[in-house]
Amino acid sequence: MSISKPIKISYKWDRENFEKAFLKSYTHQFKNSARRYIGWFFVALAQFGVVAALKGGSIGLLLLSSILILYWYIIKKWLVHRRAVKAFENSPLKDNLITLEIGQDSIKQENTDISWQDLQGLVPVEDDILLYHKERAFYIPATAFSSDEERSALKTYAKERGKLFHV
Repeated sequence: MSISKPIKISYKWDRENFEKAFLKSYTHQFKNSARRYIGWFFVALAQFGVVAALKGGSIGLLLLSSILILYWYIIKKWLVHRRAVKAFENSPLKDNLITLEIGQDSIKQENTDISWQDLQGLVPVEDDILLYHKERAFYIPATAFSSDEERSALKTYAKERGKLFHV
């Protein structure tokens, strides 16, 4: 299947879309990284510390292990989110309309052309799409498409180019 006319995607880059993008991107990147397994090892060690502290009566070890577990499950994500919110608030794209045009050879955003060869991949997450290009990631909400057929055509086209990845 090829795209006969470019697919036009348009949405507002507001706080709501930012929050959705952060959550979905963070989850996708965490699920598909070695940090996930390193984290499990880290948490297992901390939990052994908790058990050892309870058996040995070492309050210091119990406190340290508890802090490490809280850091891994709660604080780490909060710190990353806080940094991302700060970047969003200072972004020139904040509350602007984002328009992408997806064609045969490239994906265009204003003055930027991203060739399909340079694209890292397209990841469908529920009904939304994460589009990865080098350090940039585009979050495309389902509401940005004028129809389900356009969203499906984009996925099919990415698959033909070997750029469709699954969660």
